[in-house]
Amino acid sequence: MDERVRFYDAAGMLPPFEEALRCVPARIAEGACEIRLRTGRPVVVETPAERHICRETLVGAEDIRKCMKLFCDYSLYSRERELSDGRITLRGGHRAGFTGTAVIRGDTLTLRDVSSVNLRIASERRGIAEKLLSLTAFEHDLKGLMLLGAPLSAKTTMLRDYARLVSGFAKTTIIDENGEIAAMYNGCPQNDIGLNCDVLDMFPKEEGIMRAVRLLSPEFLVCDEVGGEYRKLADCAGKGVKLILSAHCGDIREAACNAAVRTLVSSGAVNYLALLGSGSEIGKVKGLWRVGNAEDIGGCGHGSDLYRCGSRILVGSEKAVRAAARDAVGA
Repeated sequence: MDERVRFYDAAGMLPPFEEALRCVPARIAEGACEIRLRTGRPVVVETPAERHICRETLVGAEDIRKCMKLFCDYSLYSRERELSDGRITLRGGHRAGFTGTAVIRGDTLTLRDVSSVNLRIASERRGIAEKLLSLTAFEHDLKGLMLLGAPLSAKTTMLRDYARLVSGFAKTTIIDENGEIAAMYNGCPQNDIGLNCDVLDMFPKEEGIMRAVRLLSPEFLVCDEVGGEYRKLADCAGKGVKLILSAHCGDIREAACNAAVRTLVSSGAVNYLALLGSGSEIGKVKGLWRVGNAEDIGGCGHGSDLYRCGSRILVGSEKAVRAAARDAVGA
């Protein structure tokens, strides 16, 4: 499915505005990453390079209610857990995040009077992870790889394609807590995740990690947006499971201060870090480093460097990647 088709697919989930969204310029449809609805204001389509305002639209409270009902398949109860998290994963892997008025009862937080919706458009780019895979998955010393990047840096897209590629030669399990990697629908993945890949769909990561290791004997374990469950992932160190993870970090300096990154590196569960670009550099690997302990992160620098046994390999251009591959074979 190309990017314009994905945009129109997402637009179909917003019936009050589908007609207007189908009229946006082709370049906007091809580059769109978000569709924003805000009560009392026009619909906005965001791309990495520009913002398009659908000036002929005006979002009303009833419009948002109609969209929310459609997101939940007209059964709010069936999506109760996701609603409490403020986001719902939709058919095709699109994700709707929303804001409103908080209602707190004991330890439970729910929302009423939803006032804005951010529909993140799922993106599938086959081959985007090939360079990264060639520099990491075939290294004898790989324990785990963590993709780092700001929001809208294509971390999930890169993670999905990495899983697809690695499952071609190794048993792979995806813990898809938010349903965005595989986009399972009626038990079938709508995104290409490869031939030898199992999916724990909508499982909380901690439960998914235990089940995967105990029942599925994965060689590679894939998780998106690592948060408080990083200690459970750190327990995978030394158990024959290679981790492929992602985390929110704007740059390598933020990674050095991130508890999840530091713990996973210190435990030996992760020893490669890849920093992805955003904006005009979305989906590009800006830096790739091999680290031995948490203190190494601070010395990674800010360029596109991979440190291996004291040598430096540039990552980025086609010429540099070919040179890196030659050096890797000879290392």
